[in-house]
Amino acid sequence: MFRRSILIFAIVLVGGCGGSGGGSSSSGICSPTLYVPNYAGASNLTLRRWNHLPIKVYFQTSTQIGGTTIEDLVRDGFNKWETALSRDLWTEVTSASGADLTVKVQASSPQTTLATTTVYFSGGSSTLTSAEMTIYTWPSIPQNNYDPTGCHEMGHALGIGGHSPNSLDIMYYTGNASGELTTSDLNTLRTAYCDFAGFAHATAEPMGPIMSETEVFPAKN
Repeated sequence: MFRRSILIFAIVLVGGCGGSGGGSSSSGICSPTLYVPNYAGASNLTLRRWNHLPIKVYFQTSTQIGGTTIEDLVRDGFNKWETALSRDLWTEVTSASGADLTVKVQASSPQTTLATTTVYFSGGSSTLTSAEMTIYTWPSIPQNNYDPTGCHEMGHALGIGGHSPNSLDIMYYTGNASGELTTSDLNTLRTAYCDFAGFAHATAEPMGPIMSETEVFPAKN
């Protein structure tokens, strides 16, 4: 569940959603009308995807909380996507070398952001090349917040750029009340990967400078 590309040129979009919605079959991303309901066509939402699964995930930190670690709770959130879709989406590795996604937990002050995920991709391409995730922590965050935070951030890491406009979805910009994935969440990711059936690109996509997009998960008031 890792590959690190050389950053030639970066454009960082902070605060969430970027680009046009839905993608097209020419980029390997399905029509937003194929798997419904979804929010693939939402304004300021872009779908991208990896050209391989599972992606390799490296956890830089191990942060104790109660009788477990924050990282283990985040892993539980990642696994919600796998369980719901019955797909191997990520696998953990013990070194940053060759990792696709690097995850770390970091103390935060001011206490305004639960997490950020930055994805890297080649300009003109819908294919992700690497990603970085930071989970923020401070004493007043309830332990049960880290699982849904991990789930939300894995949605970004797998290719959902931006947020659902529906507060019932876990990919809403502040998450949802249940902490669980919805059919719309799952169908949006299915749209990015054409339901994971032969999703690898048959032809090379146009290459350009390496760009980045950062999604910010704000703390709930």
